Amino acid sequence: MNSKIFISYLAIGVLLLFFASCDKIYEPITVRGKVVDVNTSQPVSNAIVTITSPQDMAAQTFSNENGEFLFEEVAVDSVIDITISAFKEGFTTETITLLAAPERELIVPDFKIRNMQTGQNGDNGDPAGNGGSAKAIQLVSIGSTILNIAETGGGTSSSFTFVVLDSTDTPLRTGNAIDVEFRIVDGPGGGESISPSTVRTNENGTVSSSVFAGNTAGNMKIEAKVTLPDYGIVIRSAPIALTIHGGFPNLEHFSIAVNASSPVNIPGYLLGFRTAIDVLLGDKFSNPVKPETPVYFNTNGGVIQGSGLTDGDGQIQVDLIVGNPLPPNGFATLRAHTFDENENQISRETIVLFSGPPNPSFVNLIPNNFNFLPEEKRDYTLTITDTNGNPLPAGTTISIETNDDIEIVEDSFEVPSTLLTGRNRTVFVFTATAAEEFSGSTTFKITITAPAIEPLILDFPS
Repeated sequence: MNSKIFISYLAIGVLLLFFASCDKIYEPITVRGKVVDVNTSQPVSNAIVTITSPQDMAAQTFSNENGEFLFEEVAVDSVIDITISAFKEGFTTETITLLAAPERELIVPDFKIRNMQTGQNGDNGDPAGNGGSAKAIQLVSIGSTILNIAETGGGTSSSFTFVVLDSTDTPLRTGNAIDVEFRIVDGPGGGESISPSTVRTNENGTVSSSVFAGNTAGNMKIEAKVTLPDYGIVIRSAPIALTIHGGFPNLEHFSIAVNASSPVNIPGYLLGFRTAIDVLLGDKFSNPVKPETPVYFNTNGGVIQGSGLTDGDGQIQVDLIVGNPLPPNGFATLRAHTFDENENQISRETIVLFSGPPNPSFVNLIPNNFNFLPEEKRDYTLTITDTNGNPLPAGTTISIETNDDIEIVEDSFEVPSTLLTGRNRTVFVFTATAAEEFSGSTTFKITITAPAIEPLILDFPS
């Protein structure tokens, strides 16, 4: 081969490999939300809003006069956790962590920050606030109410801040500082914890700590508590609800199946017919995976919706739609795949039968004997398949009729949801008995009614 031609082919090959290896490029997303005063619910303008994690997405903007903020052109190419904080001088800081997905606008729950410069005098007018004892505990901020279970990546902890107020709703000061205890009121029992569990109020009357997820998904509640032994009083905050989400997909907890309400043998001749396909996806601890974990689908028969995002139970439902290509031998393989914690592709498969319509050439009745003596009894075997030798669609009905002098036992059948051939699926047995006074031949009328098409009517003998 000419060396120049060889080099040209080599260059083309390298380019093809390069483009084949490129990841899919997603359109950037927008991230929007609002900053408000926790006490007045009024918008807070000129607050500094920062994307702090992941580091390669770090960005900063300011809230407008309506408290609204917007990040444009945020490059998100996978389902990830994004951490955002809001701050303004004289206010507390709030941090929120939430899931972002490619090409889906991210709406951030309102940042609720507290103005620490209002109402700072104690109930006796002393700027140090030494005259009032604790009367109430309120949540100032929490980083995120959604955590991920340990050892699976994402945010496994969340910091929070409470403020202790006196009878005039003024934060406690240094002169009347007090210890605040934190505890988990309810949780899934997978090793959740709070650290530190006891904190003394600072000069602003606030206390901060962090809650940590364990290895079990579920709902959790935490509270802050102040004990005043001299008065025999215990003050508690309102319980704060959090959710611990599961981790990355795990092959051992990956399932796919036709929805229980749908048949597995569908009318493969009926263009546009839909059947629901369910996927259940868990992590290595057998918890549902993180919500909005993407799963991708393909098939060698018809068309299937290409992808979906898991819900809170790790479930997805997509539709298989009848159309070309028709699968070989009638059996379509449906494949679901996603990626585990090591970014390895994992997949599961299930099968759906594209059943054909009834065809006279594939209907057989034996024995080929339709003459009866008085009271003669005979068993008949009726075999019906589609052109591939498979069962007809689920719900297909088969009825047998003859003259009044012949009694038929089991004169009707219905094809069940099945992938298999055999008795009461493709082979149907009925018994015919002649009347006492009857002698001669009879004709059996077989009516086969499949979904959405005209019945096929056959006579034996023809």
